[in-house]
Amino acid sequence: MKSIVLVNPPYSFWSERHNSLRPLIGNLPSIGLLSLAAVLRGKGYAVRILESAAWGLTVRQTVEEILREKPDFVGISCTTAAVHHAAQIAHGVKAALPETRVFVGGPHITALPEETFRCYRSFDFGIIGEGEEAFPELLEILEGGGDLRKAPGAIFRHGPQIVINPRGRAMEDLDRLPFPAFDLLRNFPQNYRPPFLNYLRGPCAPLATSRGCPQNCTFCDRSVFGNRYRRFSVGYLVDLLAYLKRGFQINHLVFVDDQFCGAKGDLLEFCEGLLRKNLQFHWNCDARVDRVDGEILNWMKRAGCWMVSYGIESGSQDILDRMQKGIRLEQAEEAVRRTKEAGIRAKGLFMVAHPEETFETLEKTLAFILRIPLDEVNLSILTPYPGTAIYRELKENSKLVEDWPRMNGMNLLHRLKGLSATNLEKYYRRILRKFYMQPRVTLSYLGLLLQSPENGVRILASGSQWISSRLYGAGDS
Repeated sequence: MKSIVLVNPPYSFWSERHNSLRPLIGNLPSIGLLSLAAVLRGKGYAVRILESAAWGLTVRQTVEEILREKPDFVGISCTTAAVHHAAQIAHGVKAALPETRVFVGGPHITALPEETFRCYRSFDFGIIGEGEEAFPELLEILEGGGDLRKAPGAIFRHGPQIVINPRGRAMEDLDRLPFPAFDLLRNFPQNYRPPFLNYLRGPCAPLATSRGCPQNCTFCDRSVFGNRYRRFSVGYLVDLLAYLKRGFQINHLVFVDDQFCGAKGDLLEFCEGLLRKNLQFHWNCDARVDRVDGEILNWMKRAGCWMVSYGIESGSQDILDRMQKGIRLEQAEEAVRRTKEAGIRAKGLFMVAHPEETFETLEKTLAFILRIPLDEVNLSILTPYPGTAIYRELKENSKLVEDWPRMNGMNLLHRLKGLSATNLEKYYRRILRKFYMQPRVTLSYLGLLLQSPENGVRILASGSQWISSRLYGAGDS
C-alpha cells in the first residue's frame, strides 16, 4: 500500500505580533483536504492529513512530521499566502527523501501554474482545478508508467518545459464523493474551533453543501470550482450530518460555501430535512444579501442557524459597482434587518483599499457600518489575488507589488487613486474602533460570554490581545 501525506501548510503571515491571536481566530481543518483524503483512501492509499495551519506548526516542524512518515507521495494545498511555505516544505522533504514525489494543488496553483512551477523547482507535479478525480488519475498514470499528457489538469516538467494539461470537466454529481475523512484528523474535534465568539459551544466542524459561484465579483478567485453552481443532495447532506452527530458529537457547523443560499428550494428542503430528522445543530453560513428573504431566514433559524456573514464589502455604491458585486446597499440593509428580526446574528464582511478608494468612500463605509444593526464586522485590505479580474487589471497597469507571502488580506500591495498607505491604515483602524466601541456591540459580546463558558475561558486566557485586535486592528496594512 502506497502512503501519502496531505498537507495544509502554515500561514505565511504569522509573526510574533500575531501569534498571540492564533487561538482566537479559529483553526478549522480544510474541507478540501478531508474530501481528497477520503477519495484517496478509497483508492487504496494509506493517507495521513497534516494540518500545519490549524496546529500552529512551523515549516521545520511540518517537514519533521512528514519525514517521520517516510511517505511515497506528499500533496500540499496552496493558497497564495501559503505557497512560499509550501515550497519550503517541498524543498525540505526532497532534500531528505529525494524519491518522494511532491504534488501541489489549490487556488494559487490553478491560477498561476506556469509561474509557480518556474519559481519553485521543488514541486514535482501539480493539479489545476478540483482534485478528487484528477489527482488519483495522475497517480495511476505515474505508477503505471503511462503518458502524463493524458492526465487531465496535470502540471509536470518535461526537460526545461513546463507542461500544463487541459483540466478535466467539473464534477457533476457531488454525491459520488465519500464523506470527508474527519476520522483521519488528529484530535478531532476537540482541537479545532471557529473564530472566537463565532459560535457558542463545540465541538465544531466545517462543511460544504455546494461548489461554484456564478457571480462576477472582480476581487474573487473562482478558478478551482468555477462559475457553475453545484450542490450536494439534501439526502447526502442529512446523512453526513447524522454521521457527524453520531460519530463526533458535533454541536456547531460552519458552512464554507461561497453560495450557501444559492438555491432557495434546495435550502428550504435542507432545513426541513434537519428538522424532520431532529438533527440539532447551531450553524453559521455566508450568504449574499440578494439571496435571502424573510421566509428563508425564518426556516434557517428554525433549523439551527446562529449567524449569517454577508459579503457587503463597501458602503459606497460606486465602489460596489466597480467591484461588479451586483448588489445595492438597500438590499444589504434589508438583509441585515431581516436577519436580526429572525433572531439570527448578522456579521458584515467589508474590505477597504479598492484602487478607487478615497476618504469619501471610506466615510460612506463607516457611516453604513454604524447605521445597520450588525453584530460583528470583519474588515480586510483588498488583496488582488491571482485568478481575479482586479489582479489582471492592476498587473497590466503596473500598479501591483506581487509579493505572494504578503497577499493575505492584511497588506496594501497596490496603489490607490486618492489615499496613501498611511492614511488608509489610520482609517482602517478608525472603522474598527468606531464599530466595536458602540455600547450595543459591547453588550452583545458580554451576552455571548455569559451564554458560552467555552468562549469565556478563551477570553480570560487571551482577552487583552482580542480587544486590542478589535480596537486597533489585527493586520499590517
